[in-house]
Amino acid sequence: MTTLRYGLLFLSMWSSGCSILVGSVKPMEEKAVNSPTDGFPGRTAGWKKLEIESSAQSHTDIPDAAWKSTLTSSVISINSVCDRSKKRNRESLKSVTQTLLSQWDRLRVVGESQHTLSGFPALSTIAEGMYSGESRKFKITIVKSPTCIYDLVLVSPTESFERDLSVFQSFHDNLNLK
Repeated sequence: MTTLRYGLLFLSMWSSGCSILVGSVKPMEEKAVNSPTDGFPGRTAGWKKLEIESSAQSHTDIPDAAWKSTLTSSVISINSVCDRSKKRNRESLKSVTQTLLSQWDRLRVVGESQHTLSGFPALSTIAEGMYSGESRKFKITIVKSPTCIYDLVLVSPTESFERDLSVFQSFHDNLNLK
């Protein structure tokens, strides 16, 4: 049996709450120190910070923070996994993205772009797919610092994706990752 490396893959949106989907590879050692969330997008009208309870095997298996739109049920999350020895931080942005995307049925990648975030290489992917019989559209941004890998995720009902993308983009643009 294998354990987790990238704890939060996606949060599913249900009117009654949220659940965590997880991967199946080995864990990294710790979370980022001083996780860069600053309550945002919780400061944005209509977004509420989620209190996440999980039966995850370790603290790296749950997100650093997540917020849910009270209007659209979209979820924005950030997760970090770090290895101060740098030995396990050799995976490519593409391979981390592929691990995250593997959880979706009827996946259709709409776009992909490489860029930098807080001065570190990043890969953003927009895709559509099915989860638990529900159509969803999402954006994933994977960022790789020298010791941490971050995943930023927006998961949204297809019809509200464009509306919630601006909140996600503002969150993304205001992060100061280390």
